Amino acid sequence: MTAQEATVTPSAPAPDAVGSVVRVPRLVAHRGAPRVRRENTLPAIAVAEALGAETIEVDVRRTADGVAVLLHDETLGRMWGDARPVSEVRWCDVARLGNGLDRIPRLDAALERLDGCASTLLVDLTDAADAVVAARTVAGFGGTTAVSWCGAPAAMAAVRAELPDADVWLAWQSLEPPTAEDLLALTPSTINLDVAFLTPRTVQAAHALGLRVAVWTVDDAEPALWAARLGVDSITTNDVAAIRAAFAAAERDGWPERDREPTETEVASRAQALAHRIAHEVIAFTREHPVSEVTTKADPADLVTDVDRLVEQHVRSRVRTAFPTHGFTGEEYGDAPGDRHRWYLDPVDGTTNLVNGVPWTSMSLCLTRGGRPLVGVVADPWRGEVLEARRGRGAVVRDRALRLDDVPRALAGAVVGTELDGHRPWPGFGAFLDALADRSCTLRVQGSGTLTIAQVAAGRGIGGCVSSFSPVDHGAAVLLVHEAGGVVLTLDGPVQDFPPVGAPFLVAHPGAADELFQVWTAAVTGGGSAS
Repeated sequence: MTAQEATVTPSAPAPDAVGSVVRVPRLVAHRGAPRVRRENTLPAIAVAEALGAETIEVDVRRTADGVAVLLHDETLGRMWGDARPVSEVRWCDVARLGNGLDRIPRLDAALERLDGCASTLLVDLTDAADAVVAARTVAGFGGTTAVSWCGAPAAMAAVRAELPDADVWLAWQSLEPPTAEDLLALTPSTINLDVAFLTPRTVQAAHALGLRVAVWTVDDAEPALWAARLGVDSITTNDVAAIRAAFAAAERDGWPERDREPTETEVASRAQALAHRIAHEVIAFTREHPVSEVTTKADPADLVTDVDRLVEQHVRSRVRTAFPTHGFTGEEYGDAPGDRHRWYLDPVDGTTNLVNGVPWTSMSLCLTRGGRPLVGVVADPWRGEVLEARRGRGAVVRDRALRLDDVPRALAGAVVGTELDGHRPWPGFGAFLDALADRSCTLRVQGSGTLTIAQVAAGRGIGGCVSSFSPVDHGAAVLLVHEAGGVVLTLDGPVQDFPPVGAPFLVAHPGAADELFQVWTAAVTGGGSAS
């Protein structure tokens, strides 16, 4: 049996409850069995093999003296308490870390452990230099262990150069399905994608090209069953036993569709809890992860960073794992299909601020059902705050209810927020600024439309306006304002849900909404003096 056959041949199809065919995906044990034994160790590999994992994925790095070892991180710190990069430590010193069998193993030891076993070893690589060492280690191994390869494109190219017949899995980080042109460089057998990017269209396109589809990392039954019904060929998981049990139950009892659609209350309750957790995860990541890559999109002022992309990928994965059938629209990766529920995400609103070290950015995450907002959170990494709202249940920050009274408020001495249209003033900006100044009211441009609107819900500022509504950027903040008792207006007057996409809109404290609306509309329409 070849490595490719061992890796990608699916198990026999099973009929589901309505007669269609579901092929039970092969299971890939992520870093062995990390929920039972320490990841990327021989005991973890042994447990994964005993659990019947068809493929066992391990991460490989090289030591200072060119030994291929099993380790995910660049440094030894997280797992082994040594802050040094493994590439600067000789094998003899690496081997001393840990105790008993819980030590960092060499790659050749892992190959020997699986020699004669049915499991394939899937070697995951990030660095091209590591890949060369790993490929040469496998080439020099005299046993029969089947090996496949996955990881960064440069690393896979290095493997292919060393091992022309290697079974390579192509990393895929796009909602667009692969094309024949994408396969020319590596000629992979499989595309390997985060569950965040799993769509029916990608599975269909990959299979049409003769590719298998692998998805990672799935640890819960619901998304695993959903992925199986889409036709994926393998699932990478930290919990082989649980996912295998879920598939066994489905084969035994059938693969039923949902008995009923969950109610709006049920979905909103689960979604609010998930969004709250995600927001805190994003706060920690944004604060701790330095910006290392900056590129542009539409123009030199339209920036995107590795933080934008990494946050979006993380949030998509978290949502897809909890709600596999929901649609998703994100700032960086676009639209994914789904049912009547759709999530909208801006991973970093205020990217220019982030790049320039200005601590005023935010994440916006909003769930809608049939186009109506249900749940919204705005994460402020620099205050460490999560402002959250649920339709009909109010808005809170730090467990404090947000509620704007309707006491009349004067514009004099108050602050109104706005944002530029891209990097330029919006039509009427100057007139609006002058009219507010005439009323002794200050206009602020902070650099994050999400926070500009959301802070009004928190009583920080008397109003805010943006030149073009987008549910990606402003959906969560608009829901916050509604649930806090604020007013949301377009040029045609108040709106109850979202403003039309692309329309200018204003949010305001109810006690100042009428006067601020008059000033704003006069400036935007240019129909007369705003004074």
